[in-house]
Amino acid sequence: MDFFSADLLPLLTQWWPGGGGGESPDLRPGLEEEDITPGIAGFLFTALMVGLAVLVIRDLVKRMRRMKYASQVEAENEGEEPDFPHEITPGEISESQQRARTAAAEARFGPAEAPDDTDPQAPAAKG
Repeated sequence: MDFFSADLLPLLTQWWPGGGGGESPDLRPGLEEEDITPGIAGFLFTALMVGLAVLVIRDLVKRMRRMKYASQVEAENEGEEPDFPHEITPGEISESQQRARTAAAEARFGPAEAPDDTDPQAPAAKG
């Protein structure tokens, strides 16, 4: 195990910027650590931006709830059933649209065949 930690580990980690296999490098003369890190000012600015983003998102959610509630109350006052944005309702298509879909499916996949009752591999009809 001593071989791995002493000789092999530095060789495996030399490709990483900064080495990783030995002592940390010294800064060049005239360069201070504060010059290469954001410091406390960068941290405070980032914390301020995150806090403002949280406040803006909370306000947005509050306004959206108010708008949804107002539209529900308005619909109830008019005697209609209120619409909910995430409600799934079945779509209706006209007969001409259904014929067009059927024609397109037949053109692409061929005419639809009626199920054959004599085919032994066909699924049995449930009664």
